[in-house]
Amino acid sequence: MLWKRIISAVLLLGSAALLLFVLPAVVGVVVLMAAAALGLMEFYTILNKAGIPAFRLLGIGSGLVLMAGLFLGLNASTLLPASMGRLAAEAPLLLFAVIVFVVCVRQFPQKNNPQPLPTIACTMMGLLYVPFLLAFMLFLAFRWEPVTWGQPFGPTAHALILYLVVVVKSSDIGAFAVGRTFGRHKLFPRVSPGKTWEGLAGGLVVGVLMSALIFWWLGRGLPHAAFGCLVVTRTDAWVLGAVLSAIGVVGDLIESLLKRSAGLKDSGCTIPGMGGILDVLDSLLFATPALYFYLLWAAVVR
Repeated sequence: MLWKRIISAVLLLGSAALLLFVLPAVVGVVVLMAAAALGLMEFYTILNKAGIPAFRLLGIGSGLVLMAGLFLGLNASTLLPASMGRLAAEAPLLLFAVIVFVVCVRQFPQKNNPQPLPTIACTMMGLLYVPFLLAFMLFLAFRWEPVTWGQPFGPTAHALILYLVVVVKSSDIGAFAVGRTFGRHKLFPRVSPGKTWEGLAGGLVVGVLMSALIFWWLGRGLPHAAFGCLVVTRTDAWVLGAVLSAIGVVGDLIESLLKRSAGLKDSGCTIPGMGGILDVLDSLLFATPALYFYLLWAAVVR
């Protein structure tokens, strides 16, 4: 199992580097949408195991449409004619309103569904939990540097996405290693029996140190560091390291709660040694919007 996990991690990192640094940005967006679709499929499978019906195909299709609309909206100035730019910028809000309407109306022809409210609510919950949260990757990538068709990701996208993934996943590894070695006091045994307070502390320390290391490397020892076109301070590095690591742990616990409610250990078997797509993305789902909004508040655009 350990070797499977290591091999899967190396392949995932290599694929992510290829998408981020070599291939056109639109290819990376398509892969992100595919990951959202697979993650949403796993979420609806968890619902099914728990005995809760959902509009699986409608939910997945709606999630893909929402992410595609957001991509076009963020890059409207470079991808679309000027006459369509303003409409495209508002497209995500319009699409979300339409999706809510369609999901509700979809319930009308179901005469024999004894759970109409859970069906509607959990279909929308899946959209919010996976594609909506994962779409903040698009904000990190294109909010400050829109791209044209065929253009690769910009330096801001490189820095922010790598920073996010390295800090959060390093924290995951630190929590796992420290928890397995020194863990004695359970964190939330009802939600996740394996997690401990010692593991949480280890994950926070590793995440903060990794954030500080990346800041030092980008800033060359200066009190400020540039993440592409964004400038952050040394204080931001310490705060973000702690915040992203803590939110990553909460994201992991949330997915554990969902799986335990359905009697599952893993969300799927898509990735050998790691489980499903949600098992890989769980700690990133809530950390991604946290990083985006923190940067909107604290970062300086140069």
